[in-house]
Amino acid sequence: MKKAFSLFFIILSLLAFKNFAFAQPEVDACYNFLDADDYRRAIEAGRKAVQKYPNNIDAHLCLGVSYYAIGEFRLALVHMKKAESLTSDKENLMYIYSWIGSIYDGMDYLDDALLYYSRSLMLAIDLKNESMQATALSSIAGIYRNKGELDKALDYYEESLSLETDEKAKAATYNNIALIYEEKGDYQKAMEYYQKAIEIEERYGDYHRASIRKLNLGDTYRKMKDYEKAEKYLLEGFEGVRKVGDKYWEAVAYHYLGWLYRDKGNKKTAKDYLTRAYNLYKSIGAEGDAKKVLSEIRELEKKR
Repeated sequence: MKKAFSLFFIILSLLAFKNFAFAQPEVDACYNFLDADDYRRAIEAGRKAVQKYPNNIDAHLCLGVSYYAIGEFRLALVHMKKAESLTSDKENLMYIYSWIGSIYDGMDYLDDALLYYSRSLMLAIDLKNESMQATALSSIAGIYRNKGELDKALDYYEESLSLETDEKAKAATYNNIALIYEEKGDYQKAMEYYQKAIEIEERYGDYHRASIRKLNLGDTYRKMKDYEKAEKYLLEGFEGVRKVGDKYWEAVAYHYLGWLYRDKGNKKTAKDYLTRAYNLYKSIGAEGDAKKVLSEIRELEKKR
């Protein structure tokens, strides 16, 4: 839960993927829709591309990224693994390993995610690609955060920021540093970093990821018992992620709203939101999150 949407930005990946050799119009269409954040049409074009060119690496890459963008992790993994099997080029694999790590991360398979992030980092160092080194370091930091090693995670995030020169790419790292401070109980510091991330992403027109930061910010306000601001940011974030069809973060929004209503004492509404979160987590393969929310539903029922 509370993962960065993509430590490895889709737009940066597109720039890299477009260096690959593809000339088929179906593949080109998939990338163009993905670049425009039109994930449903990207998936439609990607399916056609894969059907027509089953051994085309770019077709599988684009379709895999498109599925990942809406939280369909199982389907994303199928196509990323296929892309991995179709290339031996180091630069291609550097990006593919990062994506496979992100997918495993979303599925809560942390050791598998760490393995692939580390593979991506080694190739980035070998290729002297500092931007991808920054991405891999930030991704590895996220794994250590999920494992509860917060100081180690913060060190990796700081190292990532020192290598990153793209301001937009820093937004995800600011979000993740906010998560660290939140888990340490320093809510004011957390809100400061969330706001930094939101400001950058809205300035660049990236309202999808800004909506994700708003969900995290809203949950921080819940912890501070400022329920009015919590609900404001949670609903804004919910509308933003639902608009683009991001199923994972729609599930997270339901989860956060369930916590909000639980804390406000409205157990009936809380259970309704938590149940929606559980069903959506299960449908997209986010098994760790589904297990957690099921436990919370049972605990809520006991209190009733």
